[in-house]
Amino acid sequence: MIIDGHAHLGGEYKDLTAVLKTLELAGADKVVLCPADHMRKDTFQVPDLANRLPSRELNFAVNRLIRYATNRISLQLNIETGNQEVFKISELSKGRVLQFFWADPDKNGIMDELESKFETWRFKGIKLHQACHPFKINSSHFRNVAEFASGKEIPVFVHLYSKGEIQEFISSSRIYKTTFIIGHLIGLEIFVKLKNQLGRNLYFDISCPPLVSGDRIKLAVKEFGPERVIMGSDIPYGKNNLQKVIEGIRSLNLSARETELILGNNLMNLLSA
Repeated sequence: MIIDGHAHLGGEYKDLTAVLKTLELAGADKVVLCPADHMRKDTFQVPDLANRLPSRELNFAVNRLIRYATNRISLQLNIETGNQEVFKISELSKGRVLQFFWADPDKNGIMDELESKFETWRFKGIKLHQACHPFKINSSHFRNVAEFASGKEIPVFVHLYSKGEIQEFISSSRIYKTTFIIGHLIGLEIFVKLKNQLGRNLYFDISCPPLVSGDRIKLAVKEFGPERVIMGSDIPYGKNNLQKVIEGIRSLNLSARETELILGNNLMNLLSA
């Protein structure tokens, strides 16, 4: 089973026809889909910095750019519309599109919204993004969303913002029953340094190829094992990301079992997909 574990509505996944075509071309079975920050019909070109700076953590700088450029009002409207569109696509996809609901923990009424949407949509997980929504890990709002996910037995994909927030997350994440997927290997070196403080409820997403090098993926596999690493493309942020990330995993000289875990079996087990 090959599952694109993290992607957005847009570009090569702009509609159901495009999704199915992209999956077929890459030999993939399913995709975890959530909205994009804007209505992106075309691929957003991302410089291939991973090959130039293979050992560098690039996402902290990207986070600052995202926060600077984000218009909160239009962002929220795009996400609300995108959540609805992803639901429609998932309903028509015959199980090939798995919806993650993008939520802002600080939004008024978010818990009621999660309850009502989960009742009708049965989304497979929740996505949180600190660069777009500047909520704090050490807050009742984050805690409420995490506990909701635990109660529904669905994972939370969390895009962390800064070194300080990562340390807050490490300090508190093991108290939850919630399963967390850490986006884009952000703060990988901090997680490695504080590995003895981590619970078994953490997994690591390796999207997207232009920003996450093979060296960093190998470090994650070495430190946390292939059982805790999840493949994702981050489409539409970069061109041909799904093919690139699949090829990258297959080039790591892992066993067939380890490769299959990262390419989809880990996520299939988490989602019962």
